[in-house]
Amino acid sequence: MLLRKAIPYPILLLLLSCGNGGGTATDTNASGTGLNEPPPIPYTVVNAYPHDTAAFTQGLEIYDGRLYESTGLFGRSSLRINDLASGSVRQRIDLVTQYFAEGITVLKDTLYQLTWQNHEVIVYTAKNMKPVRRMAWSAEGWGITHDSAQLYISDGSDKLYVVNPTDLKLKRVVSVSDNAGPVNNLNELEWVEGSIYANRWQYDQIVRIDPATGMVTGRLDLTDLLKRNSRSDLTYLTKPGSAAEMNGAVLNGIAWDAARKRLLVTGKLWPEIFELSIGP
Repeated sequence: MLLRKAIPYPILLLLLSCGNGGGTATDTNASGTGLNEPPPIPYTVVNAYPHDTAAFTQGLEIYDGRLYESTGLFGRSSLRINDLASGSVRQRIDLVTQYFAEGITVLKDTLYQLTWQNHEVIVYTAKNMKPVRRMAWSAEGWGITHDSAQLYISDGSDKLYVVNPTDLKLKRVVSVSDNAGPVNNLNELEWVEGSIYANRWQYDQIVRIDPATGMVTGRLDLTDLLKRNSRSDLTYLTKPGSAAEMNGAVLNGIAWDAARKRLLVTGKLWPEIFELSIGP
């Protein structure tokens, strides 16, 4: 059975002021908006790097030349520093079994790791992955990124919560939409040159979001990315009773390498991380 995340429930203030974004895999139809469909974002697959097929990828981040990864599932969640070229794990912290880890981001050498339904954000010193504290978060944790001053957190709905990095105090809520209406299932997030790139859970696409307005300004269609570009035997992904078949080996994980202007993407339990060159 495919592992499904429960419909997120933000804190009461958000429910009263913003409404529930829902958690289904169906776009809301809204006719007559007068908006154009977001354009496709062109891309080229530049390279493929080995990836641990036991890693249920929830977050991917490049910081200070290092590739960080957060992996999920109860009893298997971890925080890692990986060697991109070889796929080997250089450093790893395993979380206690009651935690289901989610997205990560690094701001000013502080690494934030979300948990799914534990309502906690685990804070580390990024350079040595030393846990320093935990902060309460009242909603579910899915994806997280930052704009160098504030954090953006997703919870599987069409909402992005903009919060203070020191105490997670809510500053504002961004409702994400396109020409068809609200865009839900927002998951892993990454800040890329002034825009937020977001995986959509159960969709083979990444959407580019204007963080000021919440409008989707482009779509990266990654349908069959793994099948078309992998050199690995992928039969393990559909083997009955396997972790991939039970939990869903879907697209998830975005890391922007600002120094080299490249986007790294992968998926839960995928055998590769792909390097993409993206257009405007």
